[in-house]
Amino acid sequence: QASFLNVVGPNAVVDTVLECLASVFTDRAITYRVHNNFDHMMVKGAVVVQLMVRSDLASAGVAFTLDPDTGFRDAVVITGSYGLGESVVGGKVDPDEIQVFKPMIDVAEDPIIRRRIGRKQTSIVYTRGVSHTRTKTIETKEADTFKPCISDEEAKTLAKWCVDIEKHYSEHHGKPTPMDIEWAKDGITGELFIVQARPETVR
Repeated sequence: QASFLNVVGPNAVVDTVLECLASVFTDRAITYRVHNNFDHMMVKGAVVVQLMVRSDLASAGVAFTLDPDTGFRDAVVITGSYGLGESVVGGKVDPDEIQVFKPMIDVAEDPIIRRRIGRKQTSIVYTRGVSHTRTKTIETKEADTFKPCISDEEAKTLAKWCVDIEKHYSEHHGKPTPMDIEWAKDGITGELFIVQARPETVR
């Protein structure tokens, strides 16, 4: 259902939880349930409140545990850009892309088989102070568009985590389960985070 970013203060959290619950009955959610024969009144869920990763000061993106274009199963494909991951998830930028060869992640010093620097035209960042919008989009500095948004070492770390996540869900489902995983880097601490994981639906 709906996601909300940069929610600050207890009252805002309470209001946003209600917005999340209400999002179960958006046109899109209702249409999805009708097409998949789900009973509207049997929907169950929970609102997850997470500490915001300060990726507005670093980068974020999406990783697939297969190549979403070809279906090749032995690659982790990591895409990323500066700022919040919404830029990549929503297809608003031309992101960086790194492909990591799964069988060599724990074997080779450099298991990366492809690197491409995207233009990363804009970044989504948090707004400050009193504002009706919690985020805003800004242009990326031209010099930064030529730099990778994460290092090779960070890409290898993400790839290893993604393989572990895929293994967990494959065992849980009793069949190979390629995953669609969102990641973020905190610009204050430098830490990497996995913020969401779900079975991929591209292929």
